[in-house]
Amino acid sequence: MLLHGLASQRRFWNLVATRLTGLPVLALDQRGHGDSDRPDSSYDGSTCASDLAVAMDALGWSRAVVVGHSWGGSVAATFAAEHPERTIALVAIDGGFAGISASTPEERADRRRMLEPPRWAVPPDELTATISQHAPGGSWTPDVAAAVLPIFEVGDDGLARARLPFELHMRIVDTLLDYDAAAVLARVRCAAWLVSCEAIAAGDAWSEAKSAALDGLRNVVANPRILRWGGAVHDVPLQWPDLVAGLLRTVVDEAAGATGAAGRSEA
Repeated sequence: MLLHGLASQRRFWNLVATRLTGLPVLALDQRGHGDSDRPDSSYDGSTCASDLAVAMDALGWSRAVVVGHSWGGSVAATFAAEHPERTIALVAIDGGFAGISASTPEERADRRRMLEPPRWAVPPDELTATISQHAPGGSWTPDVAAAVLPIFEVGDDGLARARLPFELHMRIVDTLLDYDAAAVLARVRCAAWLVSCEAIAAGDAWSEAKSAALDGLRNVVANPRILRWGGAVHDVPLQWPDLVAGLLRTVVDEAAGATGAAGRSEA
């Protein structure tokens, strides 16, 4: 089960999903995103995690490997903590393991400003030209475009805007500011694959913060699998889909091996 990040949508996983042939895969629009409903409230981690259980019930899935990118990592971790009987393994890619701390109201206001999205309202061609200049890995292909452009929609005025309204975006930002990664991950009993995308050059503050967070979780998470991908950008599923798909196959193979070993032991 593949969970996108804040302001994204299910097609973000297109390049990875096509490389997972033979596995049952679900990539869904989380609430407020893509083609899903947009309620005015209830975007906390527990509610979003409960949405996943509803989706699994609709498909008849009892358990899944739960994979989250960015904000989706925090939703995936919350699901693993609150629905352990339904989680085979957790994979959190560049999210879900490093909280955005704010100890004072002033710091919180500053963090919120940093996480405000651009308020796009531009002709579609102009939007595409701007986004294509920042394609992950430097290559804007039709497949990347098909994965990214559904984040936006064209209004009656002919201008392209983010499909997730600004107010809802900021409500989810507030849930991220309240997210306690260590407290959530301490409740996860399955294997937890925590993947940090880090700059190669020294001095990148966010990479260093994520690295420190991972070090602090080694004795908190019950079954940690910690990976640091140097040179990976935040949207690594678009940059290196082969690597991400290979990781997910490894996770599935490890889980299948563990299940088989348990079965032989019980026999």
